[in-house]
Amino acid sequence: MEGASTKDVLSHLSLLEVQMRSQKIQSQQPSRLKELQEKAAALRRQREQLKVEIQMHRDLQKLIASLDKQRGEDEEEMEEDSENSDLLRLMARHTELKDLLLAHHTIGGYDIMKTLRGKGVCVTVATAYEGVYLERFSLEFDVKPAVRLVRHDVPPFIPLTLLIEQSCIQTDLRTLLDPLSRHLNAYTGRKQQLQLVKQLHDSVEVMESNVLCSLLVLLFKLPAENTAFLCSLDYSDACRSLPTRVSFQCHDKELPDSAEWMKIRSLLLETPVHKALTAMRKMGNIL
Repeated sequence: MEGASTKDVLSHLSLLEVQMRSQKIQSQQPSRLKELQEKAAALRRQREQLKVEIQMHRDLQKLIASLDKQRGEDEEEMEEDSENSDLLRLMARHTELKDLLLAHHTIGGYDIMKTLRGKGVCVTVATAYEGVYLERFSLEFDVKPAVRLVRHDVPPFIPLTLLIEQSCIQTDLRTLLDPLSRHLNAYTGRKQQLQLVKQLHDSVEVMESNVLCSLLVLLFKLPAENTAFLCSLDYSDACRSLPTRVSFQCHDKELPDSAEWMKIRSLLLETPVHKALTAMRKMGNIL
């Protein structure tokens, strides 16, 4: 009897263990299902992104082939002397413009045109600051047998070689053009701010600046103390037109760390320098 009782107890414990495992599995099923659903959604988004990139690559390759073909057709049409030659040339030009417009949207709004040599394309990157168009920079690429940069007018202090190495220009030209555009727009934005400081603030003296406009040292005059106040702005992030560090120097060692000038430091970090100077003058901080 005692053996039978022990057997019954073990059977009951085994049954309880099976039930607990079953309940644990059931409790895990909703979370596991949610995890799989999220993973499937992420894979679908990745698939759609890949489809877009593949289509962009195909469109660009079609454009290149169309430009090459159109060049040959234009040369043949120029040799023909018929009543329809002018009409044919207009139709060819219309087709070329449509292809260029398609390419303009395909590569993200950059201006593109075929080169005179007929085997490449020239891409123009326009820069702007506060709604004003500034400088334009051009890059010429050979597309056969592989995409290769052959000429450009990008300033030498822009890390163009590094950007090319980090890009995938053989399959997606925008992997080069987008970061390059950020570098160029930040540079021209900083350069424009420097020009505006010189134009709008006669009492502020530019003591130092460099060709990349990544360093700017200004000399203020303080109205109350009537003393000189040195301000250094460091633009260490080459893709931004705002400084990453602002420091002050003056004879009064405690003044730069005062609450008032700590607020001014924040203003210079968050506001274009020519606008920050205007605000500082209105508040009576500088002459």
